[in-house]
Amino acid sequence: MNADDILLEMKLIAEEQGYELTETAEKVARFRERTHQPISICPCDPKNPYRGCVGSACRDEIERDGICKCQAYRRKNEKI
Repeated sequence: MNADDILLEMKLIAEEQGYELTETAEKVARFRERTHQPISICPCDPKNPYRGCVGSACRDEIERDGICKCQAYRRKNEKI
């Protein structure tokens, strides 16, 4: 997958969950492309099975802090 396809998938995930992408999302998508890291694994915490693009741990962070650990997803209209 190239970075544009990854970014599109991330955007679809955000929309499905009621979130939006941040300015950092493109960097995360390029990192995933370079490292061949799947969406199901968080680039900031790859050993945690509860993390991944909007996995349960990430959803908890977004609801609590307004943004996820890797800063790719945030609550809609949240200014961080």
